Amino acid sequence: MKMDDLDILLKEKNDIQSIIKATCFINNITPQQFDTKSRERYLIDARRMAYSAIKDICNFGYTRIAKEFNMHHASMIHHYKQHSNLLLMDRFYSEKYEALVEVAKSEIGIVDVQDILKEVRRRKLDFQKAKVKIKQHLDNL
Repeated sequence: MKMDDLDILLKEKNDIQSIIKATCFINNITPQQFDTKSRERYLIDARRMAYSAIKDICNFGYTRIAKEFNMHHASMIHHYKQHSNLLLMDRFYSEKYEALVEVAKSEIGIVDVQDILKEVRRRKLDFQKAKVKIKQHLDNL
């Protein structure tokens, strides 16, 4: 194994740990609760969010994610389908997942270009509004 391959594997492992950490934070659970085999709904949902976030953010396949959590890839497919349904049907779940993705991206250091463009446009609009106010103020003098 080359050093570059090792660096990639370490980065991927760190990204997964960052997503798990963000999942625990957003769902107000401990890493120990996340790692249990408990079938309590809130813990299943938290793990499901983590699996889906890893797929969505890191673009890992089902088999890769399943190996990471010592599960069968069919379980990952099931969780992702359930996740997709919950995003559509459960607003609370959806809002939690969106927050998880934002926190995880921040932890990993991923910047969304669309978010940058929105911020640039917002600041440009604020600047234009400030210019108009200054001009109005000067005209009133």
